[in-house]
Amino acid sequence: MKKIILSTVLSTTFLTSAAFCEEKTSMYVGLDYQMRSNSLTFESSGISVSEKDDSKAFKLKFGTNSSENGWRLQGYLKREIYDIPIFDNTHDTLIEFGFDVIKCFEVTPEFSPFLQVGLGYGFMNVDGYSQDIIKELNFKFGAGMMYKISPAVEFLVGVDYQAKQWQDVEILYYTVSTTEKSTQYYAGVNFHF
Repeated sequence: MKKIILSTVLSTTFLTSAAFCEEKTSMYVGLDYQMRSNSLTFESSGISVSEKDDSKAFKLKFGTNSSENGWRLQGYLKREIYDIPIFDNTHDTLIEFGFDVIKCFEVTPEFSPFLQVGLGYGFMNVDGYSQDIIKELNFKFGAGMMYKISPAVEFLVGVDYQAKQWQDVEILYYTVSTTEKSTQYYAGVNFHF
């Protein structure tokens, strides 16, 4: 799994770095507020159980963009809180970091729809298992709109679809595999410098 993550990060970096070469770029930081509708599936010994669980998150992001061709590359750190704990009765918070590749399509100098893809890696503390931390890996794609309030400030809204694979856990003599599919709605602001 580490090889897959590393090769994806490297290939994405090489592809997007070509788009940034000799282009006018700027840096930005931003904050998103996210609301998610999650569908979790737990599987063990051929038995599958599904459950719904909503969550909310704050995403701190930092990135660079090319004003000439509309490509952006951003990293992020996110704190997500589930309405119902997934793995035990007390821990409901996921810490995640990752990166997104974004392509903006300028309609006017102020308004730009965009498409994005991203990878994330996170962890959640747990009790009652052989491990104290459960990890996850996810892939997402989505779309949205950006509006420049000023040259240095932009507001954005969007929706992402995400597939998440959680680390297997051991319960007594059984191994439980957990997958999660989510629809994520968000609004945010970016500050360019």
